[in-house]
Amino acid sequence: MTEFGRTEVIDNTLNPDFVRKFVLDFFFEEKQNLRFDVYNVDSRSSNISKHSFISQASTVFILSDIQYGSPSSARLSALLERLLGPLGQEWS
Repeated sequence: MTEFGRTEVIDNTLNPDFVRKFVLDFFFEEKQNLRFDVYNVDSRSSNISKHSFISQASTVFILSDIQYGSPSSARLSALLERLLGPLGQEWS
């Protein structure tokens, strides 16, 4: 799996408010994997192995299913809610 990007580091908070946004390329009607890894940044090192792993969440979905409502859509919504908070909040 390839790393796509990282958010900015928010120091000393259990409830970070991230600003950085990511734009992902999706391919219609193709199965795609999406995984979020969460780390506590312990130093200024960019080497991810130098930081404390906290959690991981992943899902497989098909973009056409998400657009029309399906189990893939529900899985993606549940994944984002688990990582980013309750539905209804703006997700960035």
